[in-house]
Amino acid sequence: MIKIVIFAATAVVLLAASVFLFPNRVLIERHYTQAETNQPNGYAWYNPTEVIAGGHTDFFQVVPVGFRTVSSDAIEAARDYAVRNRSESLLIWHRGALQFSEYWMGLGPGDVVNSRSMHKMVGGLLIARAIADGYIASVDDTVAQYIPQWRDTAKNTITIRNVLQMSSGLRWFSIRDQPPFGLSSRRYLDPYWDDILLDEIPMSFKPGTEYDYSDTTADVMPHIIQGATGKRYSEYLSEALIKPLQAQGGFIWVNRMGGMPHGGCCLMLPPETWLRFGIFLLHGGRWNGEQFLPDSWRAEMLKPSANKEQFGMMIWLGHPYLERRLYHRPESPINQVPKPGVYNSEPFLADDIFMFDGAEGRMVYIVPSEDLVIVRTGFRPAPDASEWDNTFLPNTIMRGIKQIDAEPANELSQIP
Repeated sequence: MIKIVIFAATAVVLLAASVFLFPNRVLIERHYTQAETNQPNGYAWYNPTEVIAGGHTDFFQVVPVGFRTVSSDAIEAARDYAVRNRSESLLIWHRGALQFSEYWMGLGPGDVVNSRSMHKMVGGLLIARAIADGYIASVDDTVAQYIPQWRDTAKNTITIRNVLQMSSGLRWFSIRDQPPFGLSSRRYLDPYWDDILLDEIPMSFKPGTEYDYSDTTADVMPHIIQGATGKRYSEYLSEALIKPLQAQGGFIWVNRMGGMPHGGCCLMLPPETWLRFGIFLLHGGRWNGEQFLPDSWRAEMLKPSANKEQFGMMIWLGHPYLERRLYHRPESPINQVPKPGVYNSEPFLADDIFMFDGAEGRMVYIVPSEDLVIVRTGFRPAPDASEWDNTFLPNTIMRGIKQIDAEPANELSQIP
């Protein structure tokens, strides 16, 4: 009799466990395997995905050494730094021409890389394009105009500007939140994280009054785009930015088949596509003579936000100088790790530099005054090496720019 009772009790426990674990099996599996993304070819972890169609015809060709407008010594120093610090790619564009490109870790020109938070900057550009296309009236529209679930809620005063300046008021999380079933884990890994974002994430401050950089806030952008355009995020990204820039496409992670993509990560595109984004902004949203963004967008985007001087509208600014630029607000628990944020050994040499920043040194540096764009993708330096110096590549290249006028830029330009 005792054995029967024990067996029955065990069966009940196992049944209860299966009832709980079965619907959460995807969340659990993702939680315990997500470290696979932190390595070359880590993009293979993301499943399911949606294709982002491209419009690519030809790769930019590196100019002959004799036509370089950056010294070979500077390029070699930049290359050496990239190689020593676990880079996948390095591309240098100056005065309308590709000065250098090289790929490592088995990567080729047509292969995708994991963007990490560089996707956030693309989301900002996509909102700008939606404004130019007439889908969105203004960055001062409330987000609730495009997310009906937030009407008549505490979130109905959040504006698109608040989202783009990382001042939405949506709660960010402590690194101590209990995974895998804590809210911070579920809002990233759960196959229904979109419902969690819309229904469970609370407010932590009045929108526009504080800065709080977060993936949670960035995740609002795909909802805005889909609500405004009536199109899948991947579809509009392709037709509004990728194809007009004649760029290679890639793919984006969605939480389930037909579900939602994140807005702060998980976009896989080749390095040259990131270069094209940089060139596009270098010229204020113009490509092949056509203006695709509002005329005033770059100027508005680059205005320091009220709550974070180094952040504009979903873009990082190079000034004012901070030796250690934090992603999150200073009191965030996420900063309670050795050497948080981004290390800058010296000020940037150009006051107008701005950046896509994907962490671990995944960067697009854009310097309008020098007609310069640099793309570096890869990983953190080896544990026994010095941390990544975010100023090394752009300052090294700017110091190597040749002061010559013998070869006009329009003769070298690879953009019609």
